[in-house]
Amino acid sequence: MKENFKETIRILWEVHRGKLCGTVLGLLIGAGIVCFGFWKTFFVFCCGAVGLFVGTQMDRGEFVAGSIADRISDLINRFQR
Repeated sequence: MKENFKETIRILWEVHRGKLCGTVLGLLIGAGIVCFGFWKTFFVFCCGAVGLFVGTQMDRGEFVAGSIADRISDLINRFQR
């Protein structure tokens, strides 16, 4: 039984990776909203997005603090125009 489940998950991951990730993410967000409320779940989601951004920058070997400062200054300049 356990081997069948692992094989099914492996096949789903290989064939339907996007659908599987989307479904799991949707279930987690939905459960978070039901348990904690929209704004607390939104905050956690935003923190995860920032963590993903920083991790991606580090994987690329870019200077994280400089990159964040550049993006913030670009956003400020965009809104001041």
